Amino acid sequence: MKLNYIRETLRRVTYCYDSSDPEELINAMGIKLNYLPNYTDINKLKGCYGMIKGEKVILIHPDLDDMGRREVCAHELGHAVLHPTTNALFLATYTYFRLGTLEIEADTSASELLLSDEICYKYIGKEYNEIAYLEKVPVRYVELKMNNFKKRTSKVMKC
Repeated sequence: MKLNYIRETLRRVTYCYDSSDPEELINAMGIKLNYLPNYTDINKLKGCYGMIKGEKVILIHPDLDDMGRREVCAHELGHAVLHPTTNALFLATYTYFRLGTLEIEADTSASELLLSDEICYKYIGKEYNEIAYLEKVPVRYVELKMNNFKKRTSKVMKC
């Protein structure tokens, strides 16, 4: 899936619902947000997305702090928007399907949702760890956003 498609899809969603907050979007889109069972190992599963009886459902770990909850909601929302009929948990459990591409796309959508292009200009020269701390997002989201931003803007600069 191309970055431009991911960005345009998110642009339409955030415009339509007038928000870039993952939980607000989940609620506005009618996606059910519930918790995983308490005994779920948080180191193995922080959240998942799937369809249950025709309804979109996101399950998140009940022990996540606010930052973790925002991160996981943004990631799972990416699955809901980009892969609405794909049940990654089923694929990982019962098939040999490799989820790498789907997970990268969900992380990319989360990084685009949580970090605007203005952030890239605002923090020129800053370390990714520092940006992640200031913006309260995982470092991998900052890396994805910055790398994708550089690719996009370098194409423009070559023209």
